[in-house]
Amino acid sequence: MPKSKKFPWLNLRKKTDPEYMLEPPIWLGNHSNGEYFHEQTPNEARMRKEILRRADEQARYLGLDRREFLASSMGMAVSLAVINQMGCSSTDSDTTGENGGAGGGGGETPAAYVVPKEATCEEADYLDQEYFIMDVQTHAFDDGEWRTRNTAYPIFLQFLARCSDMAQLPSVFDCFDQRHYGELMFADSETSLAVITSWPAASCFPERDLLKNQGVACGLPLDNDGMRKLREWINGKAMSERVINQVQVMPNDMLERQIEGMYAAMDDPTWRAGSWKAYPAWRSDTYTNGSGEAQGYYMTDPIGRAFVEAGLKLGVPNFAIHKGLPIPGFDVVHNEPTDIGPIAKAYPEANFVIYHSAIHAGTGGAVQDSLSPKQTEDVPYISEGPVTGVNMLIRSLIEEGFIVENDDGTVTRPKKLNVYAEMGSAWQRCMTSPLTAQHYIGKLLKYLGEDNIVWGTDCILSGSPQSQIDAFKKFEMSAEFQDKYGYPEVTKEIKAKLFGLNAAKLYKIDPERARCKVERSDFALMKQRIDSELGKNRWVVKQPLGPRTRREFLDLAKWNKARKLPG
Repeated sequence: MPKSKKFPWLNLRKKTDPEYMLEPPIWLGNHSNGEYFHEQTPNEARMRKEILRRADEQARYLGLDRREFLASSMGMAVSLAVINQMGCSSTDSDTTGENGGAGGGGGETPAAYVVPKEATCEEADYLDQEYFIMDVQTHAFDDGEWRTRNTAYPIFLQFLARCSDMAQLPSVFDCFDQRHYGELMFADSETSLAVITSWPAASCFPERDLLKNQGVACGLPLDNDGMRKLREWINGKAMSERVINQVQVMPNDMLERQIEGMYAAMDDPTWRAGSWKAYPAWRSDTYTNGSGEAQGYYMTDPIGRAFVEAGLKLGVPNFAIHKGLPIPGFDVVHNEPTDIGPIAKAYPEANFVIYHSAIHAGTGGAVQDSLSPKQTEDVPYISEGPVTGVNMLIRSLIEEGFIVENDDGTVTRPKKLNVYAEMGSAWQRCMTSPLTAQHYIGKLLKYLGEDNIVWGTDCILSGSPQSQIDAFKKFEMSAEFQDKYGYPEVTKEIKAKLFGLNAAKLYKIDPERARCKVERSDFALMKQRIDSELGKNRWVVKQPLGPRTRREFLDLAKWNKARKLPG
């Protein structure tokens, strides 16, 4: 299998170009989505070393280039096998488990991924299961006024920009543009449809001049008009609907003007917003507490209710609410999902999609918390005592009667649940540990149910989402966790719901019709051509965006804090 035929991109690099990465297909190094910084753990370092060792050994045996091996289905199979064996262990000891995998922690945690032995030593259809994949949390940034008017994001995004062709771009910020978005989401992954979303910032309203606060970081790195234009550009190139846009709303930043924006978006038929996006924990300088300090809000506060009621009146019942992740500068209390049960109960006609599934909620919001986020998903739900993360979201829904715990350990949902857990960043943070991955998915399935979880990746900030897709394709719930914790088996039918069918219902998408259009689109034809010419997994040699060092992230967080920038 000469590499010039199977993976010609290995020979296309010019001598002056940077060397392609030699990394596992699942990134096990430092990374950041811009909202937190994950520093490589000692165990991740050990797993990375073992994956590369096995790849080198197997590639030599098969007569392949190491990068070629890692970019094949065998590379992903080896990576998942090592995670099965070492993902929960503090040592490098291997313990063989079911399906050719292993139980981490010296056999204490059963395997979380299906890895047949032959998948690690021969190219096959190991990863070829097809699903309709709808990603409800994706990011890109444009060349809008934020580049000159925002005092925080331009500096922040310089740390995030790490694309392979950065040296040829007019600006480093173009690493996040529509071309890179289309390439990473639709040419380098199996994603069928995506929802484009934004980050929070103060709006550049003229009133800010009157408030004498022009120094506030105003301007979103992708504002509502920018989301609409990106959608039109991608869909125009694809000749089909591949992107749905949201409308960003900051109710605590001049509520009246925000609602005016909602009405304006719905009055213009070209907007076609599929949902509203809000960050309750983002602090606004125009919404202060008794001490005059910028603060966030609860969805159950008057401004939160006014936002929901305006959205419902305008006929868009989907509300994407950011909860969790210990983001520097965010209001810690309002980042907790304690208000989700009450707001969902108050507005049963609305749908509340909780971004990040609320992981890390209740674990603090200082800079140090973002550098070393406390793991919240490596334990089951408990009925009594303090809870964090997903368990805090579950507790809020139980308290409002959406979920009932039975004496026999089972749960029932006596009324329709209008809350959905979104997997963006959460699955990526959990998938390298069999223990954490099984608890995270198991809790959501047991308590919220298979119809109330939606797929999201937070890409393109972490590069192509394909590694997350491949890992979830091969994820399984061990018999031990099913028996011990009452978690359901993760069937192909359940995966299909989580990958896209649940989101399709929320956004009123016909998945079969959408898939037919996608398969005939220009993007799909381009992907098929590039796949056949260059190989499917060329994304493996593209490093994720984001800070590479603890110092880069720490300097940025301190810079923002010193200037008292909201959010």
